[in-house]
Amino acid sequence: MPTFLINIRKHYHSFLYWTRLSRLSSLLLAVVLFSATVTAHEASDTASHIGFQISGSLARLVPQSDYVSDLVQSHSCNYQDIRFLWHTRAGDKDLFAPSFHYPTFQLGILHADFSDIKLNRPPRDYFSQLGHSIALYGGIQIDFATFRKWSLGCDLQNGVGFFTTHYDFKTNRDNEIIGSTAAIYVGASLYTKFRVAPHWSLMLSGDFRHLSNGHITRPNLGTNTLGASLALAYSLHEQSSSPNDVRAEANDSVKHEQNQMSSCRPQAKRRFYVDLSAGVSLKSILEEFMKDPSAKVHTYASFSAMIAPMVRYHQLHASGLQFDFINAQYVKHIKHYDYLNHHEGQYRYSPFVFGLGVRHEIFYRHVSMHASLGIYLRHRTGHLTATQESPLYQMIGLRYSLPFTNDKVFIGYNVKAHKLSKADCMQFMIGARL
Repeated sequence: MPTFLINIRKHYHSFLYWTRLSRLSSLLLAVVLFSATVTAHEASDTASHIGFQISGSLARLVPQSDYVSDLVQSHSCNYQDIRFLWHTRAGDKDLFAPSFHYPTFQLGILHADFSDIKLNRPPRDYFSQLGHSIALYGGIQIDFATFRKWSLGCDLQNGVGFFTTHYDFKTNRDNEIIGSTAAIYVGASLYTKFRVAPHWSLMLSGDFRHLSNGHITRPNLGTNTLGASLALAYSLHEQSSSPNDVRAEANDSVKHEQNQMSSCRPQAKRRFYVDLSAGVSLKSILEEFMKDPSAKVHTYASFSAMIAPMVRYHQLHASGLQFDFINAQYVKHIKHYDYLNHHEGQYRYSPFVFGLGVRHEIFYRHVSMHASLGIYLRHRTGHLTATQESPLYQMIGLRYSLPFTNDKVFIGYNVKAHKLSKADCMQFMIGARL
């Protein structure tokens, strides 16, 4: 039988497996979507915002290092997902939507089938497995270019995934990719969309997807995949056929937007503020896992704090500097393992980690996403830090500002990484803009 037919049959059977595996989740999602549909038909204004999307994807696991490349013996995987869509429209009381070209928000459930990926490191005589993952996520679709029935855009997603199979020293030892049941899910896509009928659209996209626990536990090399997706979307409201239709709809509500704009002008002006946040960093240490891969790896909690003088020079954007501090009490354990590995006296150790970086933050109503690039001012954490990590670090995070505080108080999480691919820790923070 031709290879492509064998692959199609494999993907079909994996899809049936996922259907059985997630029957309860799918039923609950169907109830929610049906309820939303009934409500939408009863209220035409709500119906104009609602849509649904299904998609399937073929992808390939991309090793981020020679170590991972030697471990992975086959790379093919696939995804399927179902999404509930909420279209923003001209006339909404949303002053951010026009700046984002009236984006579409989404809630979805994703199935990731990694069962064809084989993991093996000689001399073991069996293959370890990645299994399957179910992820729940939220996201946003932004059409940044539109021409009649065609549009180009990007799709950003963030959520949490749950694996059916993870690292086990006795039965699944070579699965160093995922070492926990739960993981953070991140997805990013570039797509082209074509409106085939007033309510229907087809979408073709190139996707990057990542699942990792942020090194809260070990092992955790993480899944990085590149692939292509085909999606079918349905909207309860007839979609605009051209940019001119969108502009005409926007003109109907221009007076309303102008009246509302006055309340936004203070934020739109250049404004200086100081971003203060504190919380906890969660991290496991590689030295402990390498010493005894069969033992339970500890998760260490450390106090973390940030001070960031920022300039909000646009309704959507703010930039500035970021000073980072971690009280890394786990360093004493790193020192102990370095001693056991005969590195005594070769490296310096300190629980106080300082860094300074440049930072940018993008806002949409009460939600913001920030990213920073920093350099360590003090990072004395032993052998692996000196030999395998860069003096530069990266941080990306998501926040929600509490509306009743006038968006001054926020909660959120950050992922800190090295070399744009290797997670260092996860941070959960609370803070204020002063």
